[in-house]
Order: sequence, then structure tokens, then C-alpha cells
Amino acid sequence: MERFDSLLKAAEFALTRCGSFRFASSSEKYDKRGLLAIAKASDEENPADEGSFYIVSPEGEIGFCQDDGDIDWLFLPESGRALDLPLSFKAEPQAKFCPKCGNSLISGGRFCGKCGNRIL
Repeated sequence: MERFDSLLKAAEFALTRCGSFRFASSSEKYDKRGLLAIAKASDEENPADEGSFYIVSPEGEIGFCQDDGDIDWLFLPESGRALDLPLSFKAEPQAKFCPKCGNSLISGGRFCGKCGNRIL
């Protein structure tokens, strides 16, 4: 799943995976222009708080995730595919590498174990 700070950015990405959407809790349908318009208005009127973010599933579903990690699914592809969507978001750990030599870094380390480069 991809993570975004705004609904507009999430909608733009989701549109690369699906062309039309429906609101998750009603039968309202949105084409590309409609989805982008509602996303822009939502971001202007009610931006996500610090620690909250939007996610887009591999199939294009758009969800909102708050600090506690629970996902509120907002927009689903109009195709109506019945998928088992997760109810919570768990970030996958990102592997870190030394920018100087490319060696894999130990989590929390301040220096590269191979070349000694200081890690910020």
C-alpha cells in the first residue's frame, strides 16, 4: 500500500489504477474529475492532522488512517470487486543503506559498519 499526506495526492495515484470510484458508504459514483474535485475540496476544508494519512491499495481503494492505525475506507473502485481490505495499517520496515558505500545499516546505528561513514 502507498501512503500519502493528502487526499488529492492519494486520488491522483489511485486514478492510475482505476478510472471510476464509488463512495464506500453510499452509492455515489465519481469519475476522474469528480474524484479530484472532492479530494481538493476535502484537503482545503479538512486537511489531515499530523500523524494521519491516506493510503491507496494495490487495486486503487483509498482509505484514511489515523494515529491508531485503523483504516476508514473512503473510495472503492466502481467495478465493485469484493476484496478483503485490511482494517488497520502496519508500516513495513524500510531497509536502510549507507549513502557512501551502499552497505546495509543496522537499525539505530550512527556509523556504517563497513566504511565508517557517519549516518544522520
